Amino acid sequence: MSIKEKYQKIEKTLKLPSFDSLNNDFEISLIEEEDFFLREIRRKMTERIEAYVKLVEPVLQPEAIVCDMHECKELSEDEKSKIFEVYKKLMFLHRYSAEISIDEDDKKTSLFINEVMKDWPAVKKQLAAILKKLKESWLADTELKEDLAYMG
Repeated sequence: MSIKEKYQKIEKTLKLPSFDSLNNDFEISLIEEEDFFLREIRRKMTERIEAYVKLVEPVLQPEAIVCDMHECKELSEDEKSKIFEVYKKLMFLHRYSAEISIDEDDKKTSLFINEVMKDWPAVKKQLAAILKKLKESWLADTELKEDLAYMG
């Protein structure tokens, strides 16, 4: 039985989002371990959430690394505030996943999956805008000295 077929077998019972939408955003078709299928879906979703946390976090709290310092200085306080709102949502979902993992069952996991998928379109849109801004910061005219001045 394929991952898609296995998912579709429980989709209606647990009132889960469509396989295609979940797979498109979280690549659940790559799941290999099927013993704890819903847990594996939650883990895949959490991996993606965590990856975005790691992308956003250095902008909010830069380390003395040229990349972090450069991107941070290109953002206004208003933009940083908006980024923090996205970060808060990502961290809520990340901690929600951790909480569920302590005493997991299908009901809790399906609630998590639905919560993420409810918020994910808006989060994706905000992340896309943030990443576009960060990408474009690298096209700005800056001197190497200017970026390095923040480090020393």
